[in-house]
Amino acid sequence: MGGDGGGGSALKDIMSGTVAGFAQVAVGHPLDTIKVRLQTQSSTNPEFSGMVDCFRKTMAREGASGLYAGAAAPLWGAMAHNAGVFFSYGMSKKIVGGGKELTIPQYYAAGSLAAIPISVVEAPVDLFKIKLQAQVGKGEYDGVFDCGRKIFKSYGIKGAYQGFSAVLLRNIPCFGAYFFCFEGTKQAFTKPGEQPSLTTCFAGGAAAGAGFWGVWYPLETLKTRMQGDHVDPSKRLYSGLVDCFKKTMAEGGAAFYKGFTPSITRAMPVNGAIFTGFTAAQRALA
Repeated sequence: MGGDGGGGSALKDIMSGTVAGFAQVAVGHPLDTIKVRLQTQSSTNPEFSGMVDCFRKTMAREGASGLYAGAAAPLWGAMAHNAGVFFSYGMSKKIVGGGKELTIPQYYAAGSLAAIPISVVEAPVDLFKIKLQAQVGKGEYDGVFDCGRKIFKSYGIKGAYQGFSAVLLRNIPCFGAYFFCFEGTKQAFTKPGEQPSLTTCFAGGAAAGAGFWGVWYPLETLKTRMQGDHVDPSKRLYSGLVDCFKKTMAEGGAAFYKGFTPSITRAMPVNGAIFTGFTAAQRALA
């Protein structure tokens, strides 16, 4: 998610995005699984007391494979997602800046604009991943393709875009903050006329990850709850985004921050790896 600042070719973005996507899943998926399980467990009778307890129980019951439950979806999805993010962000920078160097606030606007096409690609991939991660032990779905097939067969394209409004609501401000933090950090630690070091790119990625989750995390909770809700509309706990907000609020403000610790713990190293991998690949392909 992101780049070295300039607009590279689409092919370079796709190839570099593949590298970034692999790094994202390899480093971040275990923590993402823990986050989802903490977010989707019952508030009245929670199975896990926290991040460490969730990790311990998952390892005891399912082994390392449990931490990578649903990893196939984000693996191929991350490659397409990162390629799409890099391409969309590059196009958005051209639209916002008119081909000129952007100011830091304009980077926020470009990131927010890029979030719209990003969300269209991300939503179904994230949905399948959440469905697989939320089921503990033997569940309804045998894997990502089985999950996608069953949802499409029973509910069509609408089923695959369950919770799309929440995805969009989260992504527009979050991707603005994401690129704002990356570009700001990169500029702060790079002398004019010099290339940012890979260390700086890692630091910028870590800052971007913190910016993405830090302020807007309640929107992530709403998104995850809506996508983790029953696929059958007649059996859903939430009738829509507003209803999800009201019911979550009724549990208390802390409910919006379920899974925050694993999310922020995951975000900084994972996004550091994403930006470092992407930048290194871009330079190797130059």
